[in-house]
Amino acid sequence: MAILRIILGTILLAFVPASLVFAAANPASSGPDVYSQVPEANDLFLRARELVKISDPRSGGKLSNARAAIELYSEAIKKDPNFALAYVEMARAWMSLGYSDPDASPDSVTMPAARSDLRKALDIDSKLPDAHRLAATIAYTYDFDWDMAGREYEIALSLEPGDASAHASYAAYLNSMGRFDEALSESAKADSIAPSWSIDFTTARTYYSMHKFAKAEEYCQKALAKHDNVLCHAYLGLSYVAEGNYDKALQELEVAQHFSKNFGAAAMQAYGYAMAGQRGKAEALLKRLFSGTEFGPIVAYRVAAVYLALGDRSIALNWLDRSYAEHENWINQLKVDPVMDPLRSDSRFQALMRKAGLN
Repeated sequence: MAILRIILGTILLAFVPASLVFAAANPASSGPDVYSQVPEANDLFLRARELVKISDPRSGGKLSNARAAIELYSEAIKKDPNFALAYVEMARAWMSLGYSDPDASPDSVTMPAARSDLRKALDIDSKLPDAHRLAATIAYTYDFDWDMAGREYEIALSLEPGDASAHASYAAYLNSMGRFDEALSESAKADSIAPSWSIDFTTARTYYSMHKFAKAEEYCQKALAKHDNVLCHAYLGLSYVAEGNYDKALQELEVAQHFSKNFGAAAMQAYGYAMAGQRGKAEALLKRLFSGTEFGPIVAYRVAAVYLALGDRSIALNWLDRSYAEHENWINQLKVDPVMDPLRSDSRFQALMRKAGLN
């Protein structure tokens, strides 16, 4: 389950990359309140959007709300078969069900539905900015087609230059490619249009990738002041780990782990224990993670990080290979993630980077 097994996933997300973070926090694009000229369809669409706002487990929502939103989007489309934006947002709702939460659905269910909805949206309106942004997100988080992702983000922005979510999503992509100055510039544009905690998180993640951990902490704290969420607690913890400030790190990672039953967040706490020299606690938490259904689906990338911190490089690389094979969205962080720095001179890691097109 790639997508937001991520990060906390899962991230994101897991954790999930930041492009989907922004979409989840800001599901509505700028525009009027009327999106369909069929009143019943428009009403169903707006009700679905309200459910999407409370569907992200990383900020206290429930995936059951995403499932209910999908039903409403589907009903809206029945009322208005040419409702392209409803198809796009229904596709996003399907993708959100891949978060690494115990209530998650497998990619084998969510992604065919999301891709089908996206194709229908583009068939109806090939110049719909939201559809091109979603096409970019799929290329970036699932297909590892970096060139296509960049092109689609640029198309989306050319069609709607004032879309803060598109600027923020493009910033996340640019960060993953190591184009940090451009990423910060896009985040600043997004913030100037519609400030939000998710844009602050995107900026924080870029600074984290740049090894500017104090700045990453600053933006995580700025985001948390606006809205409590698992992503910023997790990355605040990772930033403290990178600085060797393990007491603060474990405090933040504990908060992230208890925020939801996200596998990625719990694995990050295990990583924190391992980096702090608390091997027994790290291994005990890993055992819980593998034991059954307490947490969401396994996030191989985050398991790799734990084994790397425990000094088991070969096992860590095996888990990274699995992450790539399963198309986890965390792979798009491979080029810039400070957690993976100890592996950068390893020939197996370099081979994986080449396979992923990130060398």
